[in-house]
Parts: sequence; structure tokens; C-alpha cells
Amino acid sequence: MSYPPADDRLRHLIAQEINTSVDTWKLAFWIAGNVVRNPAIQAELVRISRAHASGQHCGDRNCFNCFGAQLANPTQENPA
Repeated sequence: MSYPPADDRLRHLIAQEINTSVDTWKLAFWIAGNVVRNPAIQAELVRISRAHASGQHCGDRNCFNCFGAQLANPTQENPA
């Protein structure tokens, strides 16, 4: 079995990042679970994935490729 498990990858990856700033893995995993279940975060992930799937830039500054492309071409309209 690979880690992180394919059916819970997002929560595990977020928990790994949080774990460097909290006392226990259990706390990091609990926080990450709340993050991935948040409806606003789920909606944003869907928005970003739909933009990428349609070949559009998502416009999120944390998406290196999309944000860099917008800075390189400031005349491009943000589809979001």
C-alpha cells in the first residue's frame, strides 16, 4: 500500500504540512480533515480543477503555472 493512500491523499498531504507546526500528528490530521471537508474549500478545488480541465488559467496565486502565465501576459482576462 502506498502512502499517502489514494482515497485520502489530500487530507494526508495537508496534515503533513500542518504537522511541522503542531505538537501531534493526531491534531494535524484532525485539522486537515476539517479543511478538506469545508464546503468553501471543496468548491474552490472544483473551480480550479474545472478551469484546468478546460485549458483555462485558474487565476489562483498559489497555482504557480497559472499565476505566472497571468503575470507574463497582463492583457489576458481572468476567466474566474
